[in-house]
Amino acid sequence: MNDLPTIVVVSSSNTKPKSLIKLITKETPTELPSGLFKQPWKIDTKYYSAIVNLIGVAELFEFSEDFLNQIEALIIHMDSNKGSGLDDLKQWEKLETESDPEIKLLIANYCNEETKITRSDAVTWCLNKGFEFVELYPSDMQTIQNSDEDIIIEKFGVNRVIESLEAHTWSNLVLKKMKNPSSQTTGSSKCCSQVVAPMMVEKSDDLPDEFLGEDDFTELFTHLHMMKDSLQSLPISQRKQCAEQMVTAFWKAIGDEDESLDNI
Repeated sequence: MNDLPTIVVVSSSNTKPKSLIKLITKETPTELPSGLFKQPWKIDTKYYSAIVNLIGVAELFEFSEDFLNQIEALIIHMDSNKGSGLDDLKQWEKLETESDPEIKLLIANYCNEETKITRSDAVTWCLNKGFEFVELYPSDMQTIQNSDEDIIIEKFGVNRVIESLEAHTWSNLVLKKMKNPSSQTTGSSKCCSQVVAPMMVEKSDDLPDEFLGEDDFTELFTHLHMMKDSLQSLPISQRKQCAEQMVTAFWKAIGDEDESLDNI
C-alpha cells in the first residue's frame, strides 16, 4: 500500500467510506482485494504540496504496525438519525488508539434539535475525544461580519473537511518557495512589515543561544500573541499579507541557512 501518509475513512452509518472518499477527492477510489478502498490524493496549497492515500475501511480488522504508523488522519462518519449513533463509534476506538492520528474528524450529514443525536451531543463527544465535528450539509451557515467592509464566511461541509486536512503538517510535505516579504514594503503593506518585523529573527552566530533552535519558535509565538490585537484592526487584505509574512518567518526559523527558502 506504499509508504504515503494515510487518511483512514470509516463509517458507522449507511454512508459508505467509498462515497466519502469520492466526496473529498472528486475521484472514485479503487477497491483492493482486501476489501479496502484506496485513492491517492495530492494536497496542493499555497505553502506546500503533499501526496497522501485515502483508505476506506468498511469493517474493522487487524492492521499491521507499519500501516498504523502511516495513519496521520482519521475520519469517522456518524448516523445522527440513529439513537445509538455515538455508541456505534466505539467499534473504531481500537483503530484510533493504535494509530493515534493527529487529525481526527467526526462527520455527519447534519445535526439539529430534531435528529436523534443533536449537534450539542456530537460536539460534547468530540470535545471529550479530541475530535473536530463537521456537518456535511448543515442547515445553517454562520457568517462572521468583522466590519462594514469585511465579511468572512466560514467554510462548512466537505470544504471544512478539506481545510482541516490541509492544515496538517504531513510527514512528506514539500514546502514551496516563498516570496521575500521585504520586497513588499510599499503602500499599505508597510504597516504589515512593521507589525511582522519583530518576528523576522535571523539566525546568526552572534545571537545568544536563546534565539536558536526551539526557542526561535518561543520567540515567534510570543510576538504572534502580542500582535493579535494589532492584526485584528487591519483590513482583511492587509491581514492576509501579514499572514504570508508570518508564515515566512516560521519557515526561516526552521531553515539552517538563509538560502533554505530558495532551495525548497
